[in-house]
Amino acid sequence: MLRILQKGVGLGFLLATCALPQTRFVGKAQWLGGAKAVVTHTIDDTTKFVPAAVDAMDVYGIKATIYVNTGSKLIEELWPRLRKAVADGHEIGSHSRTHPCKWPDTEEFCAGAYTDAEIVGSRDDILKNTPQPHVWSWCYPCGNCARYPFIQKRIAAAGYLVARNYQDEAKNGHLIPNVNTFAANAFDAAYTQVVQKKGGIAPTGNDDLPALNAKFDEVYAAGQIYNFMSHPQWLEYGGEAFYEAHLRHIGKRDDVWYVPLGPLYAYRELRESVEVKAQGKRFVLGTKLDRKVYDGSVTLEFVGKGKPVLDGVALVERAGGVVMQWKGAWFRRVGQRVFVTAPPAGVLEFR
Repeated sequence: MLRILQKGVGLGFLLATCALPQTRFVGKAQWLGGAKAVVTHTIDDTTKFVPAAVDAMDVYGIKATIYVNTGSKLIEELWPRLRKAVADGHEIGSHSRTHPCKWPDTEEFCAGAYTDAEIVGSRDDILKNTPQPHVWSWCYPCGNCARYPFIQKRIAAAGYLVARNYQDEAKNGHLIPNVNTFAANAFDAAYTQVVQKKGGIAPTGNDDLPALNAKFDEVYAAGQIYNFMSHPQWLEYGGEAFYEAHLRHIGKRDDVWYVPLGPLYAYRELRESVEVKAQGKRFVLGTKLDRKVYDGSVTLEFVGKGKPVLDGVALVERAGGVVMQWKGAWFRRVGQRVFVTAPPAGVLEFR
């Protein structure tokens, strides 16, 4: 102490410095907002039932990727509703332009069907007709061609981050793939279960409400990703019907992150890439990823008593509540733990 004072550092400054809250970076939270589990939903096809499905989701706080065929005759009628869906936190994904579909899906068929017009053209149609900054997600029409690496490479080359499959429909293999986390191959991505009646060439559907709810409960308890898909034309609507009853069971939970599929996969890469460098009492956040594509936020966990300030702006505190977005900035305090949700670039301080 005496040596420090002799060097010209005042006692008042020293005491004030010692009194400042010391904040320690713990690590990156697994899910945005420090959520316990994730719910993501996908719906397929351009039909007149799409608005009803989206309206139902909005009642219960579910966020989805809405896969559309941009060459469909109905698409012009749907664009206004799809633009609103984007504003409400949903994602519009590509289901091609013309929905090419054939069984068996031979290599020859896939090579001719998956053209730039289908893959790139549908992407550009979505960007032209909605305010969405990027198209992260593709869905294979009829589940065709998902197993071919050369088709996966075409989809990746167009800038998609994930491509969802729909496999073995004729044998009911599509009903409960039971994938409760990120797919091992993002361009042949399965899901947890189907939620829909019998349709297409499938022998049966999956609309047993207790069984549907039980599968969600299992995934939720494990803190994993509940990833379910539906065709709006094979649903029943109304509060007591199986679809909306299931949405009510899984929706509006304070410890669940509700997010579309594409932004969820973008979050995985963003979370892995972001660097947090301590510089004194500041933490510098950075990523090399393209922020137009990876436009979300990450959640960082700290231990300390200070209030977080990002680039000179104090963050808003949220006591809790449902997380239904993939971007933004706020913080949440749990005892000495501080969960800071912020874009992955900037200077974070605690004051």
